[in-house]
Amino acid sequence: MGILLAVDVRSEANRMHEERDVHLRAQLAPDETVVAAGPQGFVTDRRILFAWRLNWPPHAGEWTHDAISFGEVTSWALGRLHDERPVLRLTHPPHVRLEWAPAHHVLWMRWGNRTAPARRSETTFEFREKHDPLLPAMTGPLQRSTAARREPFVVPLPGARASRTRGSTSGFIAVPDSGVERIWWRTQGRLARLDDRLHNGQIAWPIRVGSWLIVAIPAWFIRPWLSLVAIAAVEVAWVAGLQWSARRDRRRRAARTGS
Repeated sequence: MGILLAVDVRSEANRMHEERDVHLRAQLAPDETVVAAGPQGFVTDRRILFAWRLNWPPHAGEWTHDAISFGEVTSWALGRLHDERPVLRLTHPPHVRLEWAPAHHVLWMRWGNRTAPARRSETTFEFREKHDPLLPAMTGPLQRSTAARREPFVVPLPGARASRTRGSTSGFIAVPDSGVERIWWRTQGRLARLDDRLHNGQIAWPIRVGSWLIVAIPAWFIRPWLSLVAIAAVEVAWVAGLQWSARRDRRRRAARTGS
């Protein structure tokens, strides 16, 4: 059973790679030459071309792409991940890309899925190893260009469990381009990590919002402002209960280990 499952997963991955390559080849100009190809995309004699599959409405199941020409790169830097794999970070004029976005967004709370355009002026490519053929295919033209080379950097291991386990579909990371957007992006990450620690990552948003509504709606009919108090009380109850549950589980594991 395990062998069949592994074969199915491998077959699905190969099918996705083939679909992506077909999509990328359709974007090539007649006189454009592919220098190297890999999980990150295609490197041609003039640009880096990459694609990713959209999994959210209204474009679920569709492929989209972007291309960064070597001439438009303003700066670049080589770095490494926590496991020593190479990373290449490019700065370029803003590009608009279709990406995941929450369907609903209130303060730091986000839920639901949709596809939405996003402006990106920095793109980071990850590589499987330092001998990945796409790495010199990208850095060679950059070294010959007028783009400034920045200092090397290290990407630390993300702190939130959700960030560590979230998969990548295209081998690149997009970072917000403006300073205000970057600060808001980082603030959201800190709030999400705090929320994950408080609730131990064990409560889904539909259940959480549903529990708010159960107490907030009756409270609204008594006094509208009481609905906020009711929601706060429910949150305190969730945090206290989940923290108690986590401590109990740790004591049980410690007892089993000791015995």
